[in-house]
Amino acid sequence: MKFKLISFTLLASLLIGGFINIKPVLANQPTQVQSIWSVFSSPQGGFRILMPGQPQVTKQKVKTKTGQVEVNLYSVERKEEGSKYTVAYIDYPTEYIDLLIKRNLVEQAIDTGKNTALSQAKGTIISEEKITLNGYQGKEVNYTKPGNLVIKQRIFLVGKRLYQFSAEVSKDKQKYLTKSISGFCDSFTLLPRQTQASVTDSEK
Repeated sequence: MKFKLISFTLLASLLIGGFINIKPVLANQPTQVQSIWSVFSSPQGGFRILMPGQPQVTKQKVKTKTGQVEVNLYSVERKEEGSKYTVAYIDYPTEYIDLLIKRNLVEQAIDTGKNTALSQAKGTIISEEKITLNGYQGKEVNYTKPGNLVIKQRIFLVGKRLYQFSAEVSKDKQKYLTKSISGFCDSFTLLPRQTQASVTDSEK
């Protein structure tokens, strides 16, 4: 069975968020600050990450040259800050992934996905670098797109599963959210295999 090298950019990018919510307090009382960030865990998705709120979960079946695949998307939009945080993943056919590995095309496939994403977003690349996650190949890309938006995106191929998570924010607010963006991306963790579920997600 022949498989063509396909774009990994069925995964969407969107994201970001602010820092804190401040609760109203009475006069002469110390200000109480509550973080909006909490750990979101998806046993089915096999990952854990910090999110600025409960993510909206969506699924969509998409036809590709390798057959039909399902896009799983988890996103939190902070409209008051003009930002979004998103995690997405796709499971590709085992035969296709085996072919990539056999022909040493994993890095090329990730680059193809990156380039397609930039083209679709009409983005202008700022920087990119090769990165790894628990030994798995990946790439971090920073780029701008119309609407005065800046995106930090990371892509990893873990087994037959492609993960993509990204943070999107307006340029004028980027400097205020640098720590939030880095914290979000750096918090992405793969769950141990024994804790991964096969049917439903668990939000914690």
